[in-house]
Amino acid sequence: MHFKIVSPSACVDIENIQLAQSHLESLGHQVSLGQYVFSQYRYLAGTIEQRVDDLKQACLDPTVDAIWCGRGGTGAGMLLPYLDEWILNKPLIGYSDTTVLLNYVVMHGGQALHAPVFQEIAVKNLDNSLLSYDALKTISLLNTDQNKRQHYALTSLNDFSQDQVIEDTVVLGGNLTVLCSLQGTAYSLQLHQPSVLLIEDVGEPYYRIERCLTQLLQSIDISHLKAVVLGDFYQCPQKNVPQSIAEIANEHLEPLGIALYQCDWFGHGQHNRPFWIGKTGKIIDSQLIL
Repeated sequence: MHFKIVSPSACVDIENIQLAQSHLESLGHQVSLGQYVFSQYRYLAGTIEQRVDDLKQACLDPTVDAIWCGRGGTGAGMLLPYLDEWILNKPLIGYSDTTVLLNYVVMHGGQALHAPVFQEIAVKNLDNSLLSYDALKTISLLNTDQNKRQHYALTSLNDFSQDQVIEDTVVLGGNLTVLCSLQGTAYSLQLHQPSVLLIEDVGEPYYRIERCLTQLLQSIDISHLKAVVLGDFYQCPQKNVPQSIAEIANEHLEPLGIALYQCDWFGHGQHNRPFWIGKTGKIIDSQLIL
């Protein structure tokens, strides 16, 4: 495959990008870098114009099979007013700050893959691995017939999720804080059909997580929200809070009759298994099937 690497958010780690490029090319893939992928403007990977231009050129290049975002961080939301139908031309890969682009793409009919950012995929060890397991799964998913279902294990956390079958739901979500930064804008997350919301976060204290969850629930049509799946809330300081993230979330969701699940396979932690945002699937026997 031909992957184009762009940096729509914060400045990337040049060494890690180049290492990932080398490793991916050694596996037989073509990797090209956006013109401004290593640019720096404050803490951003270039100006808005530079970042939009790289993204647009990648989308319009007929030789490119998929676009892989170099890093998350911050800044992708600045690009939203400048996007057009060209953003729907190729599958877009990333997570964290890329959440804003992933959900924009799927709400307009494109393909978005929640998966590790490019600077994270190279393995630095002494065995024969070149890319992380999650990176290899990402490439495999791009090459897999989308009619072939993927199974993701879940843990049931409330009465509404136990022995529950939830069918014909669309998967949305990503980073909770990033999603909430869009609510109240023209690019906010909107639920128009039965949906499952997958959320994760990093470094946020529990009170901020609860505040964001409250904002999100108050700004979407919860009549369409059938389930919430908690991913990894990595290095989120609990401090003196006696409840877990799951318990706090359930205090908000159970009165609404919304199923709550938890898993350890996506987020900023050790595992970040890829899954298609915007794909329709179901939850049955504590498995998300997409």
